[in-house]
Amino acid sequence: MSFDQLKLSQIVWAILLIAMGVLLCVKTPYAIREAPGSWFLSFARYFIAVALIGGGLKKLYTQYFSKPEEPSEEQ
Repeated sequence: MSFDQLKLSQIVWAILLIAMGVLLCVKTPYAIREAPGSWFLSFARYFIAVALIGGGLKKLYTQYFSKPEEPSEEQ
């Protein structure tokens, strides 16, 4: 796998992580209606959604703003 294909796959994976987090945030109120007394279910679903969105944003940030590693010249 060449570097360009690897970078493209990482960007696609980051976008999918963000999309799943957003969809989980949208879907949570409908799931809570099924179990109205469960505050833990609500907390857990929003926590997972935030973790997915944060992970996807971190991955996108590292793909676009990190500098490529240069070989160090140690003697």
